[in-house]
This record gives sequence, structure tokens and C-alpha cells, in this order.
Amino acid sequence: EFEEKMNALAVGEMSDIFQSRFGWHLIKVFDRREENMAEEYQRGKAREQIRQRKIDEEMETWLRSMRDEAYVEYRNP
Repeated sequence: EFEEKMNALAVGEMSDIFQSRFGWHLIKVFDRREENMAEEYQRGKAREQIRQRKIDEEMETWLRSMRDEAYVEYRNP
């Protein structure tokens, strides 16, 4: 219902105050996006996942090197 009200407005037009299941709203349309941003969003998500994977790999490498360098001495009582 929110999207229907928004789509019914022209650029520069403001809606009347209305209530939805999410609360009260007042919409003003400043501009409309003509291009589909779904592909750009997916690319951004993929970049973030790759970045996070690299961070995780670097962390694992660092932890492994810290364990390898650790000195543990076992003593018999």
C-alpha cells in the first residue's frame, strides 16, 4: 500500500498523511530512478563477500602462524 501511494504521485508532489500497517506516512517524490539498480546491488554484495572471505583467510593464516610460533614447554611434576 505504501508503494502504491508513492507510485501514484508525480515528481514534486506530496501525498496526504496516511496510515499503513507500519504507521503514519507522508511521502514527497523528489525524483524517480529510471535505471534498474539490481545488478549494481548484486555486484556490491559479491564484492563484499569476496572482501570478507579474504579477511577471513588472512585471519586464519595469521592465527596459524601465531600457533606455529608459540612455545609450549611440558614439565613432568
